[in-house]
Order: sequence, then C-alpha cells, then structure tokens
Amino acid sequence: MSIVHELLEDAIALQKDGLSPGRIGLALSDRWEAEHLEGAGKVRRTRSKEGTMELHFPGGEKIVWDGATWHYVPASH
Repeated sequence: MSIVHELLEDAIALQKDGLSPGRIGLALSDRWEAEHLEGAGKVRRTRSKEGTMELHFPGGEKIVWDGATWHYVPASH
C-alpha cells in the first residue's frame, strides 16, 4: 500500500472525528512534508468553485474530496 493510500485512510478517520475537509487537507500536507515522504516534493492543494478539493502528490497520485467523500486517484503514467 502506498503512503498516499495511508493518507487517504487518515483523511477518512479525521473526517469521522469531525475535522473539516480544509483542515484535513492541511493535516495531510503537513504530515507529508514533516516526514519527508517519497523524497523531495510538496503537496499541491487545489479547490474548485464547486467545493472539490484535490491534493496532488509529487508522484502523480491524488486524493480528492468531492464534497461528500474522499477518493484516491492513481498516477496516470
């Protein structure tokens, strides 16, 4: 299981604990950067007008919040 999958599980657990999606996104980004996971590279966060949030990881994987649930999107190599 990739570390991004582990972060997805963290997002789901944090949501169950009552954290907002924005705070969850920041927590996942902070964890990635604090642990220097997968070498160099930062998580890029984007948010659409519709409320969809995407966390783009250096390897091409994404975690997406669609306004209701969290999803994992593999790298498109």
